[in-house]
Amino acid sequence: MNKIKMAFIAIAILAAVGGAFATRPCFECSYSQQYIWTGSGYSPVGEWGVDFDCWITAGTCTYYKPEPALQPNVYAPCHQGAYTPLQ
Repeated sequence: MNKIKMAFIAIAILAAVGGAFATRPCFECSYSQQYIWTGSGYSPVGEWGVDFDCWITAGTCTYYKPEPALQPNVYAPCHQGAYTPLQ
């Protein structure tokens, strides 16, 4: 009886840990400050859909900083397409 009880406790613990990771929120880069590559560096742009849009083509439209405090000079691609200012 003790072995069955321990098996159920182990299953409950594994389910709890698995459920905690499954419900973790997903990071969305669209809510971060966006940058474009200007050829000599990165320049900040405004809000996606308000100040600029990305039309579907090959390439990277905008970049963001995944770890701005720990790695301030590292940029990662966010939106794909061609950058087009709206204003």
